[in-house]
Amino acid sequence: MNTLKPRYLEFIDIAVQVSRILPNYSSKFSKKSFTQKQLMALYILKQKSKLSYDEFIDDFMTRESAIADLQLTRVLSPSTLKMFIRRVNTNILEQILSECIMITKGRKLELAIDSTGFQLEDGSYSYLKRLGLSTKKRKNIKLSECADTNLHLFTAVNIRKSDRHDSKEFKPLIKKTKKTRKKIEISVGDKAFDSEELHDFAEKNGFVHIAPLKEKTKQYHRIHGKHRKKLSKYFPEKRYHRKSIIENMWFCVKRLCGKVVMAKKWVMQKKEMIGKVIAYNVHRLVKLLRI
Repeated sequence: MNTLKPRYLEFIDIAVQVSRILPNYSSKFSKKSFTQKQLMALYILKQKSKLSYDEFIDDFMTRESAIADLQLTRVLSPSTLKMFIRRVNTNILEQILSECIMITKGRKLELAIDSTGFQLEDGSYSYLKRLGLSTKKRKNIKLSECADTNLHLFTAVNIRKSDRHDSKEFKPLIKKTKKTRKKIEISVGDKAFDSEELHDFAEKNGFVHIAPLKEKTKQYHRIHGKHRKKLSKYFPEKRYHRKSIIENMWFCVKRLCGKVVMAKKWVMQKKEMIGKVIAYNVHRLVKLLRI
């Protein structure tokens, strides 16, 4: 007889587990109807559902086993979940993202770094044209991520409205990943991360950085930097092509949680995007537990 919990309930259990950094209540004056861990688990579940707050609560009300698993005395209103996520700082969400890595057993990380865009929901083109706000360029938010290619889990995130060169996101992402207290063995990135400065930074932090040269040349003396010269001679093709794993992970995030950001305010857009990544990580952890 199969004693495994349904995946839906396992997802809720892990969402509560990674939310353990939150105190039970935000204030001593709280009504104490729901704990912050319960509310965070519901917010992560909401991101996976791809539903609005009202639709998600209407759907959740029908799931008696999930209500019992979360130990809820009553079903909350959509406004309660909205007010909760408004209070939560984006740094807390990033810490919860790190918790997804910290609860795993592995001690070493093999990283890949890349960026993608999420589309903003700003209305139809014809409606914006009538308002004089239409543009031919699609509005996106840039999400830069660092991922462990062994477990297929995201470790850190950086979100920006404006265009910025990918290489500038390397150091912040590595510093955030180091907070997981896991040892970084290697990092891979595309040509945007080809910089002697980044190779030196990686060496100081005890790991190897792999990136192909921006411009290939047979004239060895024209290549600047000892690390870049070494890679031009002995480039580890097999290890580098593990970078394709993070591209597959992006596809999974957008398929699981949607590629459109529905929030209108910048702060809420950031929270929604981090929530999507956390939801993917929790979904992945459910699969890892079943292996």
